[in-house]
Amino acid sequence: MNYFLEVKSKPNLPFKYSLTNQINGSYLAVGKFIADAEGTSLIYEDAENSEVAYESLITLDVLTTVGGGILISERFKKLIEAHCKTDVQLFETAFIYKEQKNTSYFALNVFNKVDCYDLDQSVYSKHPVDGSYKFSKTVLKTDPLEEYGYQYHIVRSAENNKIVVSGQLKKILEDNKINSIGFKKG
Repeated sequence: MNYFLEVKSKPNLPFKYSLTNQINGSYLAVGKFIADAEGTSLIYEDAENSEVAYESLITLDVLTTVGGGILISERFKKLIEAHCKTDVQLFETAFIYKEQKNTSYFALNVFNKVDCYDLDQSVYSKHPVDGSYKFSKTVLKTDPLEEYGYQYHIVRSAENNKIVVSGQLKKILEDNKINSIGFKKG
């Protein structure tokens, strides 16, 4: 079984991707592979739209950003590296929030795009010009997240770019009590 990964952390969007970064932040948001980025550290700035205390914020395992994808905690990173390191890119980050600097989060780039939806059971329309999908009902395939004989644990759906995880990764994340995320069948 496969599941949509949903970020449930609050506050929503406490950081904005810094314009000083050399990498286009939208690449992280849409899952574009970033070549020659080994050792790159990314800077995020306080979006100044959150009243959550710094001490509460850093207890969250997943944080959303404006223009730069999602950030994950060291705990989450260790699980990704142990179970699906080749499925993603991870970037060191630094951010200042409420005048406190933090370097313990990582930007997560889920770049593999795989057909994840059972289009026979989903309800959708397809744009006549660009071929993009608009779904009113999504049903995920129950088959493994596989392409060319390789089985993934975390991907982006080729149909609409949402992050999808395998049942095995879902169980690992739940067993390790990774907070601020949820899972949805479709």
